Amino acid sequence: MHNHRPGAWCLVTGALLFVAASLAVPTDALAIRDEDNQGRWNEPCKEGPDSVVPGFLVNMGPTGARGILKARSYVVKYIFPSSPAAGVLQIDDEVYGANGKEFSAHTFGGGYHGLEGPLQDLGLAIEDSEGGDGILKLMVRRGESKRTVDVQLEKLGRFADTFPVNCKKTEILKARAYKYLMDHPGGISSQGLCVETLALLSSDDPKVFEAGKRLALSWNKPYNEDTWSWHLGFQGIALGEYHLLTGDRSVLKILQSTLDLLRNAQWKGPNIGRWKVSDFKKNVDQETLDRHQALYEGGFGHCPYPEVVHRGGGGYGPMQWPTCLAIMAWQLGKECGLEVRHRGVEAGFTFLDYGTTVAGHVAYGGEFTLNNGPVDSARWKANTKNGFSHKSGLAYLVYRLSPDRPESAKMMNLHLSNIDAAYRDMPDGHACAMMGLTWGLAGVYASDDAALKKKITNYYKAWMNLARCHGSDSYVILPGRDYADSSYYRNNIRNHTTASIAFIYSFSTPKLQVQGVSVLIPGVNHVALKGVKATAYKAIVAKEYATPFRILQNVKGDDAEAAAMLNYIDGRWQKEIAVLKEHETSGDILALNDEVARLVKAYRGVKTFDEKIKSYLLRLGENPWRKEVLTGKAYLSHLGALQKSKSATAAKRLEDFAKENADSIYGKWAAAVVKEFKTGGTISVSSHGKPSDAM
Repeated sequence: MHNHRPGAWCLVTGALLFVAASLAVPTDALAIRDEDNQGRWNEPCKEGPDSVVPGFLVNMGPTGARGILKARSYVVKYIFPSSPAAGVLQIDDEVYGANGKEFSAHTFGGGYHGLEGPLQDLGLAIEDSEGGDGILKLMVRRGESKRTVDVQLEKLGRFADTFPVNCKKTEILKARAYKYLMDHPGGISSQGLCVETLALLSSDDPKVFEAGKRLALSWNKPYNEDTWSWHLGFQGIALGEYHLLTGDRSVLKILQSTLDLLRNAQWKGPNIGRWKVSDFKKNVDQETLDRHQALYEGGFGHCPYPEVVHRGGGGYGPMQWPTCLAIMAWQLGKECGLEVRHRGVEAGFTFLDYGTTVAGHVAYGGEFTLNNGPVDSARWKANTKNGFSHKSGLAYLVYRLSPDRPESAKMMNLHLSNIDAAYRDMPDGHACAMMGLTWGLAGVYASDDAALKKKITNYYKAWMNLARCHGSDSYVILPGRDYADSSYYRNNIRNHTTASIAFIYSFSTPKLQVQGVSVLIPGVNHVALKGVKATAYKAIVAKEYATPFRILQNVKGDDAEAAAMLNYIDGRWQKEIAVLKEHETSGDILALNDEVARLVKAYRGVKTFDEKIKSYLLRLGENPWRKEVLTGKAYLSHLGALQKSKSATAAKRLEDFAKENADSIYGKWAAAVVKEFKTGGTISVSSHGKPSDAM
């Protein structure tokens, strides 16, 4: 193993794979590395249904055969009994074409290469056969002879252009993947557990949904200070989405604990101080090194920081992958109403921004600042080369979950553009190719970019067809591109891959924020909506309720989706308008006035709302409420002057106001503020001017 410096990183998900990797991934790692698959054609996995296979072979789709990939063919090395290929293909058959067309060439190493060659060609041939009579005609060299053999596949149809939405093939395969996971529980790491939970929770089938709830609750137990960042991030995402979907508060205590542990695990500065000049061959002074180390702040390594420096742990430095997962968990936690008020979120975004080029290429770790010596961060960021599309998928989701950030829309577009340019490298994830493909695809299908979704589907349906095992109910990873990809050898790779593919299929019935659902309306699949109903949903997301109310009122017939959206609008304004009674009871009429103005802006034109708000508008136009609104505004003006100047003169004016308005709640608040200021020089009020002792 090489002696790596702090600019070297390792991506490990759940299994403790201590695999060293140079920071700048060499270009020759972006295809199946060599014709020997790094010696793994003959290296079997140790557990699960694939342990009978003699090595890490290419799964030849639902044929049941597995083979060694050559430049223009496969050499069959294993055939599952009772599979479609059993009795048709033989060991050492060389399959060089399908459905009358010879395979094109696969390039081993030597730059950015995707699935082109036998991988793409066989995967698309399977698509053609399943979309027709099911017969896959394989062109075979057997000994000295050539022949064509027929492998009978199931007539599943084709993936729709709208994949995964409105796609019959997706629905069939999704149901089977769910069943496989439910029939073969357990045996997967936190990454697999996270995506399996999200997939099952997205199902419209009550039995599958209940299985998803049970899976989420099985994770409702605390981690500790020694837990790796990956597990914390994945658990936080799963429990956050579970609560937002079900409203079950029983997970909030553990979720809060996990979010706090994430903050403790985060790299903190400004003086990281991990490495000394003696750690580097290059000449560098300690001041310069410390300045570059400081840019690690906000990131996450494998292990919590600070941690004893050891290979595979804190010594690797922070990485973008676990940092993105942590930010997602925090953002979901905030949506759940939990406390996430520390500066760790902002620091995480800063680290992610440092590690993102102008082209949308996301760094592996901190190579923007240290890579066997200090790096010019500005020059690194200015690089216009696209790549690492899988991390752009994850980064897209980070910003999608952060709509309050002013840069989010811009960054979402940037990451989609990087995926569009570099989409062929999506399965090239370091140490775990399946994780890269999963979250890369998730970013695409969570987006609103229909053209990109179609482009990605047309390319990766071949991969999904090849990864699907015979019986059409489970999936296995294909050999990856990165030299350190060890995903096939993790715990139960069949379950892990099936969970990931089920998660991608679940975007056909999205219910979760990571699936791009901004507003969840029971009974409405927003990605399947068309025409005026799609327009209405977009307006609801934008919180412009009058437009969808008017549109939906005119939808003809007994339309369940239109009715569900109308019910959602009614339920929302009724819930929001309830706060007006609280303001009225407290006497804070100014706050009531402001809230009425906000609600009118959002809901005016919704007939049921207009009828309810009428009495409030009438009373606000008359005394005593009109006078009380003016009194409240005067109080806020005097309060603002005191907060700005902290002077005795401003305090005297607020005190005079309090005496003049002793019967008003604002006079009472003013008196309380003056008392606190005179006693200790402090002013403790809410954003509406309510003093702390009245909160």
